[in-house]
Amino acid sequence: MQPAERASSPSAAPLAASRPAPGAALELLVHGVGGATATGMLDDPHTVRVTGDGIAAVHRRFVDLDAERRPCAPDGRPVPEAYVWSNLTSGSGSRALWLLLLPFMVVNLAHWMRPPSHGRDRTASGYGLLVRLVALSLTVLLVAAVCQVALDLVAWQCAGTRTCAARYSWLRFLSPDLNPGGWWSGPGRRLALAALVPAAVTGLLWYLSHRTWSVYESAEPPPPGPPLADPPPDGIPRPDGIPHATAPADAAASAPRAASAARVPGPAHGANRSTDPTDRRRDHGTDRRAHGTDLGTGQPPEPTDPTVRTDPTEHHPDHPIDHAHPAPGAPDAGTTPLARPGFWYGRRLVARLRAAHTAAAFLTVAAAVATPAGRFDLRSGGPPLLGAAGLLLLLVIVAGASVAVAVICRRGRSERHLDRHPDGPLVRFLPSAALAVLVLAAGYALWPRPGWRSGGRLPGDAAFGALMLLQGVLVLALAVTARLLYRAGPAPRTALRGFGGPAVAVLACALGGVMTGGVAQRVADWLDGSGTPGGAGPLPGPPVLLTWQASVIPPLLLVIALVLVRLTVATLRRARAEAPRVPADYPDERPADPGDPYAPPAGDTTRARRIALTRAGAALTDRAPVAVGALAVTTLLFGALALTGAWGTGEVPGDAAQGTPDLVAGAADTAQAAGSWLIGAGFLLLVTWGRRAYRDPRARRTIGILWDVGTFWPRAAHPFAPPCYAERAVPDLTWRVDTWTRSTRGRLVISGHSQGSVLAAAAAWQLAPDVRARVALLTYGSPLERLYGRWFPSCFGPAALDALHREVDCWRNLYRDTDPIGGPVRLPGSCGPAVDRPALRDPLAFGRTPEHPLPAPVLGHSDYQADPAFEEERARLLRRLRPCTLPAPRPAGRPPEPRVAPEPPAGAG
Repeated sequence: MQPAERASSPSAAPLAASRPAPGAALELLVHGVGGATATGMLDDPHTVRVTGDGIAAVHRRFVDLDAERRPCAPDGRPVPEAYVWSNLTSGSGSRALWLLLLPFMVVNLAHWMRPPSHGRDRTASGYGLLVRLVALSLTVLLVAAVCQVALDLVAWQCAGTRTCAARYSWLRFLSPDLNPGGWWSGPGRRLALAALVPAAVTGLLWYLSHRTWSVYESAEPPPPGPPLADPPPDGIPRPDGIPHATAPADAAASAPRAASAARVPGPAHGANRSTDPTDRRRDHGTDRRAHGTDLGTGQPPEPTDPTVRTDPTEHHPDHPIDHAHPAPGAPDAGTTPLARPGFWYGRRLVARLRAAHTAAAFLTVAAAVATPAGRFDLRSGGPPLLGAAGLLLLLVIVAGASVAVAVICRRGRSERHLDRHPDGPLVRFLPSAALAVLVLAAGYALWPRPGWRSGGRLPGDAAFGALMLLQGVLVLALAVTARLLYRAGPAPRTALRGFGGPAVAVLACALGGVMTGGVAQRVADWLDGSGTPGGAGPLPGPPVLLTWQASVIPPLLLVIALVLVRLTVATLRRARAEAPRVPADYPDERPADPGDPYAPPAGDTTRARRIALTRAGAALTDRAPVAVGALAVTTLLFGALALTGAWGTGEVPGDAAQGTPDLVAGAADTAQAAGSWLIGAGFLLLVTWGRRAYRDPRARRTIGILWDVGTFWPRAAHPFAPPCYAERAVPDLTWRVDTWTRSTRGRLVISGHSQGSVLAAAAAWQLAPDVRARVALLTYGSPLERLYGRWFPSCFGPAALDALHREVDCWRNLYRDTDPIGGPVRLPGSCGPAVDRPALRDPLAFGRTPEHPLPAPVLGHSDYQADPAFEEERARLLRRLRPCTLPAPRPAGRPPEPRVAPEPPAGAG
């Protein structure tokens, strides 16, 4: 067993049982995408898991197990700990199959891309409702596609055609020609038997969602704890020299504020007023600060303190107030969405959505089984009782679908508190009732009907067309809603000016169409042998609409190619303009021409171009919204064209183009043939790529950023999406920081790289104010603003990041111009320079130097620790957290004593 995998040993017990020495300090390392090991993060082969399990755990070096009992480390550094969470997203190779649920994950992202509400709570609620309805349509689309394959292509078309059934021995018992008089040869009985396939798929989705729900959505934040006795040291400046916001000039004036802050429970304890627009229940919390009342006295706050808000009209959900250290104009962290106590506890919502989606899926299968039998009974003039039973069954299916939609529309997320209350019997038993309806539908189809033979296609064109039209209407309504929210408070760096959510919803629907159409096309080609489904082959093939959808893929790929060409040209132009300026970033290296400051060292012109090209390529991340917007608009237009062509002609594109000019007819035939193969190949490629992703670390790194961003967010829209790893990781970090800080009264720095910086920020928001004030952040290669701030402005917008900066002890951020993921935080106002350090040089040396005799590599997003600036910035943070400089707890009522910042060690900058 490797040292990093060992469970907590008995020697770790004194960590919590013994009395900690005063001035304890901790550095908690959180890795980013691609995974990491405790041995690599701690740079020590002897590590011990002090808490956690094999999926996510906190590790220490063996020599640091009793570090809290030591008064001060010899070098003044805190104890390093590593939080390893990589197995939450890339544990077993079977998790790669989660990529098959990619449309569900993408539509869940659209929910969190909502622009800030700015007081428009009803509009924000409408936005969430529309996304949930789009998500429900995707579930129906997936199950309908499985029904299309199992019921229509296999049981109805192939089993009912002599040449197709003769080709596959496992279909002979279903064929009325090859097995005359067989019990299963009737069309209704074939459909009932084939319905087991989509029913099994629905059951599998329910099982996976329930299993992950019981693990990921069940982690709770730490319970309320007593307030910390000793406040942060006053008078110690920030690392950049700016005094901390918690250090007032007049200690006496700060006493009322400190007393008031001590009475305000932290957001992790559920006492903050929430304005979650999707939760309409009354707020019974105890925090009356938002209503202009002090908790301790029941009176308005001190009028002499201008930092305390008394006007309730100044409060809205996306601009929080700093309860711990209020400052003029500071947002309220208690109402920042990520700071709400129930944000990472979506147990009840996911259970409700799972019940509705499962019921809708079972009812879709029931409709696919009962509709053909009902049509035959009504048209053939059979027994009136059987026809009435069919109509009644269809009415029950419609009523059940209405109940499922009502459950979806009933209420969204409840984030103001931990919602542990179960739903009523109607919601809990809805899947079972839908399954019972499916059993009744199967029994109705099993009834013998002499003279009924299958021919043509099942009535799927109308169903797929109506579903596609519904998705288009919902997406357009979502775009209007997003625009209204964005206009209420526009932010210049918001992706697509607030249209990011609708654009991603379009892509989710397109992915669902490609995957479902790909399965149908591949199965139809396989069953039809050398023939062409819908053409000269013996089978009619999939619905006409699916063929039209496949036919628009080639022109869509052409548009994407044009966009990529334009981005490539722009990147090359930027690199050409940047290349002469690269050597200016290395003024300490002598150029070949002393008279030209931009002249590179002799023979290094090629290196300058390579560095410039890397920088220009990294800047493509900032232009991603343009590409996503163009792809979404083109997809929406081509989808409308496919729907119009399918409904207007009723034929596949090749047949519909007969009689047109040769150029048009040839283009239609080519698009139909190429699209059929492309849509099937795309689905197979997705499955193959997903499987390879978790076997090959290099492939995993390629899609790591998409996967970690996609599964970071709770399942607020679709319960069958891959589970949210942050609902386990954020409570893990919050528990560790809270319990360690309260037990040791020490100080802590969270060091987060890439996605680890996002987890660190989310955990800091969940801490109580008195604990959060003892936490420092060191982020590097961080996508907090560059990706999350632009695409998810309601949670990571400028107001939220500014509030976080004001509430933590201090925060520094490192980035490179060659990093395609990380970037500056770009906080507004005077606090921006306090967070962002100027871009680090990459590579460290342009040419060969005494320190770098060999060419230095371009590091990009990795190995930030290799830059001397990393040690410099960490040292500046750690000087503030140095255990030996922390004050002892003061007696009650004694004002804080002024302190002088310690002298920096030599070479620390």
